[in-house]
Order: sequence, then C-alpha cells, then structure tokens
Amino acid sequence: MTVDCHTHLQPHGEKPPMTRARIDESVRGGAARGVTEVCITEHLFRFEEAYEMLHGWWDDDPDPTLASMAGEYWRDHVSGSIADYVRLVEEAKSAGAPVLLGLEMDWIHGREETLRKFLAPYDWDIVLGSVHYVGAWGFDEPGFIDEWARRDVAGVWSDYAALVRELAESGLVDALSHPDLPKVFGHRPHDETPLHDAILAGAAVHGTAVELNSNGLRRCDEIYPAMPLLERAHGLGLPITLASDAHTPDRVGANFDELIAWARRAGYAEARAYVGRKAVPYAL
Repeated sequence: MTVDCHTHLQPHGEKPPMTRARIDESVRGGAARGVTEVCITEHLFRFEEAYEMLHGWWDDDPDPTLASMAGEYWRDHVSGSIADYVRLVEEAKSAGAPVLLGLEMDWIHGREETLRKFLAPYDWDIVLGSVHYVGAWGFDEPGFIDEWARRDVAGVWSDYAALVRELAESGLVDALSHPDLPKVFGHRPHDETPLHDAILAGAAVHGTAVELNSNGLRRCDEIYPAMPLLERAHGLGLPITLASDAHTPDRVGANFDELIAWARRAGYAEARAYVGRKAVPYAL
C-alpha cells in the first residue's frame, strides 16, 4: 500500500475541465510508480463558492498593491463549483477508481469560521492545510517574489510559523502540507531550529500529520520538510503522509522512493492515509 495524499487535477495557471478522464490519467500515472491510491486534493481557491465566501480577505492587508495582486490571483484561478468537483470524485470512487476525496485548504487568518462552513457540507476523506499567504503576500508565487527583497527573512518565517500553528490548532485539517514552504526560493533564517517547535506546536495539539512532499525537489532541490524539522516531528510523535503535490498526471507518485528514504532516515516506519477523515496507517 502506497498512497499519494496530495494531487491536483489542474496545472498551475491553467483551467482545463476537471473530468473523469483526468482522474483516470492520474491513477495510471501513480500506478506506474507503485501508488495504489490517489487523493485528489484540489486547491480551495479553484472553487466559486470559496471565492464568494472568502471574497475580500486580501483587503485586510494594509498594502494595497499586495491586496490587489492577491485578489486578482484568486479571481483568475476560479474554475468551477465545489459541488461539481465533489460529485466528480465521488462518482469515480463509486465506480471503483482507487481515489479519495480531498481538498487543499488555504489558511486565511481571521476566517476560521468561514472555512469551517465551507468544509462542512461534504464527506471528505482528507483535508490538507496550507499556508501560502502572509497577509496578502503569496510568498511562494513567482509573481510575488520581489517582495522578499523588502522583507526580513526571519520575520517572514516567524509570521509563517504562527499561521501554521493557528491552522493546526483549528482542528480543520488532517495534514500540514509542505510545512517549510518559505524556503522555496532559498530564503532561510540563520537559525531555523527555534522555528521547528513553533511550526509543529499546533500539530501536536490534534496529532495532525506532517506531509512529506516531493515537489520540493523540483522547486528548491529539497524535500518538504527539511530533515531537522522532520526529525523534530518524529520526536513529537507526529504522523506523516506522502505527497507528490502533482498538478499533472505524470507527476503523481514522483520521487516516492526518495520520500520513503527521507522518512526512514528520520525514524519513521509507517505513513498514513486518510479515509473519511480517519487515519489508516501503512508500513513504509
């Protein structure tokens, strides 16, 4: 058993239809790499209902330029209805496809109850939690990269850690995606160690899983998370999931051999999948 707990149906910056054919392509792509089950976890911001419910959150940022950029990004990426997406994945499951219904939920500071209401109507297998924004700044987006030159790197990491803690403490998610994402463009504080406990503190409250994400190898030449953070997660007794963060079928299950070796090096002997929000452990 090997489960890819983080995949998408749409490539970055594109909006092709979400279809059963695309799901089947993802399943085949994963099977070619030994993946036995695929979690479809499309981005929250892809759905018109999320845009309607969360519209304007970016205006909380005092920087009008960043607020405008974030609003434009969200508006441009809306591509369908959450109800249609859920129906599509559930129909594939019912037909016997080895897929699970999930969502990658952006954490938006101050919008916890809105996010809770968004999630409530659907029978998710897994909900991933991600922090992509500090204020309205999408710090991992190439289009926002110039803002790094105006920021204190240690301060960004500290703000990020506080947001991850909020996210995990909310109890809304099963796993923390790419938990050291601010390293994506090479920006790291001089001493990351104090941040590890800050990033993981909320996860310890609910036993939230830490995601091992092979997309870091493509984006910044290192798995998410770095080994010291993963070792700290193991020391705290936190579970892990395996993830490709694939946005195309050919990336499903990518570099899972390296993920498994990374996990074992940190002391892990098992990973988790989630079915109906319940953990299903399996041996690495």
